[in-house]
Amino acid sequence: MKVVDALKDSRFVVTRLTPSQVGALGVIGILGEEAGLILNAHFEAYSKSSIQTLDIGSLVAGDWHHTIVMNQSVSDSAEGTVPQRQEKSECVVLVKTGTETWEIHVHGGQAVTKSLLKTFVLAGAAEIPWNEWFACNGSNYRNNVIRDQLARVDGFYAAQILTRQLSGYFQRDIKQIQQLICKSGKSQDNLKKAQAVINRLEQSARVGMRLAEPWQVILLGPVNAGKSSLLNALAGYARSIVSPHAGTTRDVLATRVVLNGWAVDLTDTAGFHPVSDFQQLAPSIEKEGIERAMEAARSADLILNVRALNDPQKDEVSLGSGGEGGPPSLEVGTKADLSDSKQSIGKSISAGLIVTSAHTGEGLDELVKLIIETLIPEAREPTDYFLGGVPITSEDLDVVKELHKKIEIYSRDL
Repeated sequence: MKVVDALKDSRFVVTRLTPSQVGALGVIGILGEEAGLILNAHFEAYSKSSIQTLDIGSLVAGDWHHTIVMNQSVSDSAEGTVPQRQEKSECVVLVKTGTETWEIHVHGGQAVTKSLLKTFVLAGAAEIPWNEWFACNGSNYRNNVIRDQLARVDGFYAAQILTRQLSGYFQRDIKQIQQLICKSGKSQDNLKKAQAVINRLEQSARVGMRLAEPWQVILLGPVNAGKSSLLNALAGYARSIVSPHAGTTRDVLATRVVLNGWAVDLTDTAGFHPVSDFQQLAPSIEKEGIERAMEAARSADLILNVRALNDPQKDEVSLGSGGEGGPPSLEVGTKADLSDSKQSIGKSISAGLIVTSAHTGEGLDELVKLIIETLIPEAREPTDYFLGGVPITSEDLDVVKELHKKIEIYSRDL
């Protein structure tokens, strides 16, 4: 139901502005002329002030009085139960966000939030999705995109970047460039400042355009190479099946993790057989699993070529680095804790192999560091790529490209 239609069919609308999961805070939004009547009936400010006297943007703490219904036995001789009504108070913060809009902030438990929503719905409010709420409150398209992405991101770096954009960092940078190249009396100093900002915007765009989309990392390698154990060690729990029998994994299995603040999907795949006996040993279902693994690898952002350090076999079916134009790759050696692996570790390090052990945790920190540096070289320290404005939509990119052209014209006119 659209907000305009909801306001026509009911006296006001209500929505949950925080995720439906349990959290530290729950926020409910209310909009409409009739909202004040319900607030007056249930809210009592600690300061005893009237909510009608609140200015827009002000807040007040108080008690929210709502009724709960409990089934209670009436007597030993009577059969069944009867509903008993009991009033309960909750500490809330009421915020006046507009002439007819309010927010109620409560602790993040589900029971209180649901009770508040039910109170407004029973009073005639239409419950609407949060994104329609922001649309009806005059938020621009870009801010709605940011809020939608914020609701979906996992890594805290992406959340930080999006929060800065919601605060207007991108618009601030664009305005700065416009002012620099529109000033009377062109100068090299203005040109350098404008170029520095536009370069940062362009360099941050690759990451900014996919903040809500996790980076895809595929684990490839021969059967029993320790791919599933490595994935589980990185994820911190047993997501993939681990077995001493070769070829346990038959399908691609993705696990969402946050590595050094960035969301990554680690995908476990079927193990490859040596080229020499692949056709003879691999049944059709196993061949299908390997084909799926190879297809997933072609669209990955990074390939981890995994092999056990105690396995001398080098002749595997593998995509390597994905070929020219394909995804980059890292070479990972597993099972470093096994006694028969230790003699090959020295050679592995010199060959550029990342030596790891899922059992002891050896090499995992270094592997995570290299994964993130390969996926997001822009995030290497020191850098300020993501501390200011970041393009997050195709419209943002169009604005940046247009300003780049104007800077080039400005440079030629000097």
